[in-house]
Amino acid sequence: MNMKRFVFIISALSALFLAGCNNAEYQPKNNILYLSDAAQGTKSSTVEKSGGVDLPILVRLAQKATEDVEVKVNFNPAILDQLNSAGGTDYLHVEEGLLPKDASVTIPAGSVSASYQLHIDDFETNGATYAIAVQLGDVVRGGDIPVSSQQGHYVYILSEPLIVSVPVMQPAGSEMVTAAPAGDWGIQTEDWTIEAWVRMNGFSINNQALFDSGNRDKGCEIYIRFGDANRPYNYLQAKILGHNGMDSARDFDPNKWYHLAIVCTKSDKTVRIYRNGELIISEGVTYPADGIVHISHLDMISSSRQYFRNECAMSQVRLWKVGRTQQEIQNNMYFSVNAKNPDLIAYWPMDEGEGTTFKDITGNGHDATTESSLVRRWEHDIRFDGK
Repeated sequence: MNMKRFVFIISALSALFLAGCNNAEYQPKNNILYLSDAAQGTKSSTVEKSGGVDLPILVRLAQKATEDVEVKVNFNPAILDQLNSAGGTDYLHVEEGLLPKDASVTIPAGSVSASYQLHIDDFETNGATYAIAVQLGDVVRGGDIPVSSQQGHYVYILSEPLIVSVPVMQPAGSEMVTAAPAGDWGIQTEDWTIEAWVRMNGFSINNQALFDSGNRDKGCEIYIRFGDANRPYNYLQAKILGHNGMDSARDFDPNKWYHLAIVCTKSDKTVRIYRNGELIISEGVTYPADGIVHISHLDMISSSRQYFRNECAMSQVRLWKVGRTQQEIQNNMYFSVNAKNPDLIAYWPMDEGEGTTFKDITGNGHDATTESSLVRRWEHDIRFDGK
């Protein structure tokens, strides 16, 4: 991976644990300790990685302290396990060796708050998402002040925004990007999602095919392209499961990055197309008689020089055997995802920085290859979130 620098996004998720907070905890007859972040709900902040990450953890009292109040700051992996179980996420624990031991914070007499500065040294994530569950522990001194049961813990999510190399591709003839194996993959699923970052330098002709997948012989075509018969061609069309083609608005601009996600779900027999995390089109489709989508292959940039006449830069191609929700798409557009997620069929970051092989980092054996004539050049240090 050609990742020149990191930025950690710290997303503090508390909604799953903090819902239903009793307002009486804010104005009690007796004092109470709580985490300021937990009282505010979900929060995000960006911290540049420079020798590590510093997280200010603000601990508050409902009333001014009459004496110094010292409370332990613990890191409880069980809370993160609960979050993963409740939300279907797979955040990994930050190693204990990177977290301080015997941490505490003291609120001075006459004050209602004090901040504990949590420092985390840099570590390699290898594309996975890590998290830290902070929990207020015992009161060491300052009286018998209870910790809020609902606002005494908080989860910080640490992710690496994508800063990568990308291939710029245009066929010279009939070459395309082809994922292994060459034979029928034999994958069967009810739901699926394909997502990627895409940038075209123009839309000069119809049928510029980004993805060709599924299995036409079994009524399971998955064909995603820019443009059909009608000009102008700056619209995305999806031909899915026999649908003649659902078209987006004609409002794609050249030389602009877009995150595209095409989602198909059996429960409502619907295909949804998201652009930059926002739904732009939704239409019904007819599933095969057996109710199963058969995926036999996946090709990219697949309509040859006859039709694919513009340059296409592409990155972070992910093929899922589930229908990703809009929230899941939005939460992961700018970040790597855990390559070992069992719902991934294949994940091609396409960030090698050179060459004509694009590794499938899931380990499922779907490495993709092409010819040197297709990859016109590599661009480096591409960041998709505009920062």
